[in-house]
Amino acid sequence: MNINLAPLSVEELEQVITDARTLIEKKKTEHIRNARAEVEAIARKAGITIEELLGLKAGAQATTKTGRRPAPVKFRHPEDPSLTWTGRGKRPNWLAAELANGKALEDFAI
Repeated sequence: MNINLAPLSVEELEQVITDARTLIEKKKTEHIRNARAEVEAIARKAGITIEELLGLKAGAQATTKTGRRPAPVKFRHPEDPSLTWTGRGKRPNWLAAELANGKALEDFAI
């Protein structure tokens, strides 16, 4: 498909881009909706739920890309609750700084 965009102004080209992005999102949403309907129909025909079809347990905790469940948070900064650490891997800078200032690891335990 060849569309000659050369005669368009910058504003018209930007509008084409905006319209194309909007159309892409609509098509993606429609594709997902159609795929979900197909999966639901297959599950219904088999007499099972989607969760059973996909091998999921109802209410099960989500897993990461590696298939492992995310580790629970074990340590939290007392003044900034968004700063957390699971206790796995390298200690975060905020925790290392607090420990260097004389605080104990237990001070941050949840």
